[in-house]
Amino acid sequence: MKKNPSFLLKQIERVAYIFLLCSLVVGRLVAVLFTALPFILKKKNPKKDFLFFPYAHKDNAGVITRFEIFLPFLERDKYSFDIYYTWSAREEQKIFFKSKSRANEYLFLARSFWRRLFQVMSAVNYRAVFFQRGLFPEYHDQYTPYLEKLLCKLNKNVTVDFFDADYGRNKKLVDATAIICNKVAVVNEYLYQYFINLNSNVCLNNLAVDVRRYNAKSIYLPHDPINIFWTGSEANAVHLKEIIPILEKINLNYPLQLKMICRTNGGYKNSIIQHLEWNEKTFLTELYEADIAIYPAMNQTIYTEGKVAYKSIEYGAAALPIVASRFGLSSKFEDEEDVLLADNIEDWEKQIIRLINDESLRKKLGTNARMKTEKFHSVESTYKNFLLILLGENPAPIKK
Repeated sequence: MKKNPSFLLKQIERVAYIFLLCSLVVGRLVAVLFTALPFILKKKNPKKDFLFFPYAHKDNAGVITRFEIFLPFLERDKYSFDIYYTWSAREEQKIFFKSKSRANEYLFLARSFWRRLFQVMSAVNYRAVFFQRGLFPEYHDQYTPYLEKLLCKLNKNVTVDFFDADYGRNKKLVDATAIICNKVAVVNEYLYQYFINLNSNVCLNNLAVDVRRYNAKSIYLPHDPINIFWTGSEANAVHLKEIIPILEKINLNYPLQLKMICRTNGGYKNSIIQHLEWNEKTFLTELYEADIAIYPAMNQTIYTEGKVAYKSIEYGAAALPIVASRFGLSSKFEDEEDVLLADNIEDWEKQIIRLINDESLRKKLGTNARMKTEKFHSVESTYKNFLLILLGENPAPIKK
């Protein structure tokens, strides 16, 4: 009698999961041993300056904006560093998005933990260590930061960086991690207020973009139809659900199209939507050609408040007029000066129509948003503070 293919896949998954659990038990015991006996690995003089542990692959926006963007400046200033990436973009897609079985994921996680363990052991060779969120990503069934405890035993200058409210998914683990590290770096005041209750050394550093990459919009004559622009992840595309009916209503009097730059269309198939997959070669051109950029996040949650939307910074760098929700928006953008805030459906309709009808307002907001982005979110304006955080010195106060 033939076995059902799905049954066989399930059995393979179970075997892989058992292997993962056994691997983690042994690996954690090794981590605990070295945490208790850190002198075994200690060396007198660090050979290099900084060790970086990204949360994801090198093309991830959170990885780029929180430390990769500063690497040329570190090289310029003669600092030495190493980077241990978690996985590649290709591995992420293959293992977590396109795999038909979780067996590959379980085997990858087992291998990832051991690889991280040996990488952590090298921390004694560096002046400072900077890691994002946690050292063992995508495995949420843990509550004790084994690798992080070992890291902090081996190196006395460790910074953990949070660029969103990651604690919502595993509060116990995140809290324990924040408590044991020397410093916590965050992107906004909301996260600052959360982590200051766990660690007395919380540093605020603005999200950074390379403003020079973005052509600042200078011509604000509208297209026909009006080009409304949104970009983001599939997870964030859910915020378009309440905005699309508003755009359809406006479209009855002011012809428009919503250009949606995303890996998928998020399930939206409206006639006013033009969906394009993100493409590095064309993205900046599409951004420059937009008339109005939107950032909707109307629901007040720890996730919308605990982040600074990268897309809103990109809009500002491109000098686009923006209609935005206040949650997750850069605190540097002021209502009516750099952006138009919209708190509800009525606001969204009113503000978009205002921009459609007022070229001078579009130009004012776009120009001001570009200036604010250069002043507070450029690499040049955030690098010094980032370096002070790494070195364990008191970061310079961030101008308001």
